[in-house]
Amino acid sequence: MSLAKTPELGTKAINLVVKLITPKGQPKSTLADGLRELFRTGEFTDVALKCGEQTFLAHRVVLAAESSVFRDGLNSTGPTGGRQEVRLADIVNPEAVQFMLHYLYQMEALEADVLNLRTVDVTKDLLRLAQNFSLPGLTERAIRWLAKDLTTGNVVERLSICDEFGLTTLHEKIIEQLTLNRKALAEVAGSPQIMQHPKLMQALLQQAASIGDEQEPQEKTPPPAKKAKKA
Repeated sequence: MSLAKTPELGTKAINLVVKLITPKGQPKSTLADGLRELFRTGEFTDVALKCGEQTFLAHRVVLAAESSVFRDGLNSTGPTGGRQEVRLADIVNPEAVQFMLHYLYQMEALEADVLNLRTVDVTKDLLRLAQNFSLPGLTERAIRWLAKDLTTGNVVERLSICDEFGLTTLHEKIIEQLTLNRKALAEVAGSPQIMQHPKLMQALLQQAASIGDEQEPQEKTPPPAKKAKKA
């Protein structure tokens, strides 16, 4: 009696499917999540950002990864065995520094609780930080606020900020919208605030003049006179 030869495994492979149940209560963990948690707890921080009397702790690797200015500066000073110290001498409002760190750590959900950008001084400090450390994304955050809730009561102040920090695109858009509204233009042009900014006044007048030229109807050429018919 002969036994049938058993085929070698794999010659006629059959697919097998195993379904596993994902355990509940175990959220997906990422490197970014871990860094954010270390930032919240202050663990393993090796950089201290000084603003006035306040100190903000951060991780050298995060600052260097997000900003080439931080990377070059922290490399040039080098570790001294403790935390490297970065003094932000030209920044007055600590809230701006905290907002910057939350931006660097991508802590989007906490931004509303961290900073009230309704104050112009904080916004200007935020723009300084963005320029000092080459953070265009941070500049964009400040621009969004400057474009929000715009009124004739705050337009001169915000236009002056655009001039100070070179926010050309936003400046042009605000001027355009302002000059399209004759009532708003008249109110701003006659305000004491605009008198302190002659360049803004000139820009408004130029924009208003250009719009007026575009809207002015062109003179129509009279039709040629008809020749009298010969009798």
